Amino acid sequence: MKKAQFILFILTAVLFSCSDEKDGDWDDNIGLSQKEVQFNASENSIVITTKGEGWWINGVSLNGETDFEQTENSDGDFLVDENEFMIERRNSKELYIEMSPNTTGTERKLIIGLQNGNYFDGITIVQSAE
Repeated sequence: MKKAQFILFILTAVLFSCSDEKDGDWDDNIGLSQKEVQFNASENSIVITTKGEGWWINGVSLNGETDFEQTENSDGDFLVDENEFMIERRNSKELYIEMSPNTTGTERKLIIGLQNGNYFDGITIVQSAE
């Protein structure tokens, strides 16, 4: 009987430890309207909204490359402006993302990491090739 109780205890512990998947120690305080976006090869743009206001970008990656500069103004809005894409925080609850036409012949993947305190989230944009 003790062996059955032990197995039941282990199964219960595993079930509860896997039931609340999240990144970081905090609950979702960003509240993204979309986390995954599919663009065609043409120039595309989207505005993604958030429920929370105190978030910031903690990383940008285009096809694995991560060396991008971000400019910030006095009210906390920012801009990442590259040849292939532009990311702009226009106000406390809007993130504008634009990608130039994809003429590379291969799919492009833009990953934008967001953070608010100890909560981490992100947006993935996949742009098809011409």
